[in-house]
Amino acid sequence: MTEERKTSLMSWFVWLLAILFYFYEFFLRVLPGTVAKGIMQSMSITAEQFALIGSGYYITYSLMQIPVGLLLDKINARFLITAAAGLCAGGALWFSLANSFAPAFIGRLLIGLGSSFGFISLLIVTLNWFPRRHFALLAGIGQFLGAVGPLCAGTPIALLLSLVDGDWRKIFIYVAIFGIALTVLIGIFLQGKPENTDKVVFIDRHIPLRTRLSKLLANPHVWAILFFSALIYVALPILGAFWGVSYLEARGLSKAEAASIISMIWIGLACGSPLFGKLSESMKRRKPSIIFCALVGIISSTLFLYTPSTNPLFLALLFFFVGLGGSGQSLSFVLMSEEAPQNLKATALGLNNTVLMGFAALMPPIVTTIMQAFAVDGKLTTSAFEKGLLVLPIFFTIALLISIFGIRETFCRQQSVIHEIKPN
Repeated sequence: MTEERKTSLMSWFVWLLAILFYFYEFFLRVLPGTVAKGIMQSMSITAEQFALIGSGYYITYSLMQIPVGLLLDKINARFLITAAAGLCAGGALWFSLANSFAPAFIGRLLIGLGSSFGFISLLIVTLNWFPRRHFALLAGIGQFLGAVGPLCAGTPIALLLSLVDGDWRKIFIYVAIFGIALTVLIGIFLQGKPENTDKVVFIDRHIPLRTRLSKLLANPHVWAILFFSALIYVALPILGAFWGVSYLEARGLSKAEAASIISMIWIGLACGSPLFGKLSESMKRRKPSIIFCALVGIISSTLFLYTPSTNPLFLALLFFFVGLGGSGQSLSFVLMSEEAPQNLKATALGLNNTVLMGFAALMPPIVTTIMQAFAVDGKLTTSAFEKGLLVLPIFFTIALLISIFGIRETFCRQQSVIHEIKPN
């Protein structure tokens, strides 16, 4: 076997480890939504407290997006990714032992902290181990495979729950054990880059972060992209990671049926992200795709709220289209990359992800407060859910207006409004 073949096999193995970590953190992101009732009952917490616990993940995840790039640029990738996977596993184990709001919230903060390395680590490994010409394809495949995580956190977990007599804590313990095994594998085998090669530097360390951010935020188009990405994505975590399963259960579906239907959101996201990326490239236009995504989001989110049908196939189709509409967030990263100059791209992408995930942390507690205001004797009814979830078509509508009037067409080319800045 030649050395070139050995290197090729190692490249694929390291890449698969990075995908496994991304899969694992995505799985943990969605898992509490599937067992929401059990968590609230065993911890004796309110719906608002459950929403705050869920937001803990998004808080640390969003705050870490720019620092993750800086850390991976300075510190050995194997050490950081191993530590991140360990935090996810430790957070899952901690969460399984929590009996009240405070320790459960800390557990989700830990999981979010570790998970914040997942996507960026996948990008770094892909760039460092494969030719640049394969980056877009492999990154897209990696994102698609990572999206299997939420699918596994849906129906399979709902079925497993019946096998453990509804004990969600056992499930979290099993998930933690898997995470510990993954951490060991990453610690032994994962390398950030092949030997005798230069690693990819994502952020120019010579330019102060304040300078980078001020240059970006001076561009009104950057603001438009940030608002668009946050608004078009937020329906996915609210439904997929918080209240989607519970809402469908309130409409009379079983937990397994509800989890299966909500999983269609992530299939829509996984299908739409590469589809609209490819479509916009072939058209040499970004705006038609983001406008279409917003329209699909408006229609599908309005229909699932106001249709009386409980037909699982029909609802699954509607939630698939919600995910398809939310996949417009993937184009926000492309647009941001085309607005920012070369030496600000990493900061721009990190900023976009920070705002997107930060909004995902902020809105669920607010939506839950609205739902709780319409609860009957403290119980969230179908009507209460629908009152709170009404914000989703509103968010998609605002995203549509921004996509039409606030975001300019880039024609799939680098823009020149923000000029390159030089290190001091």
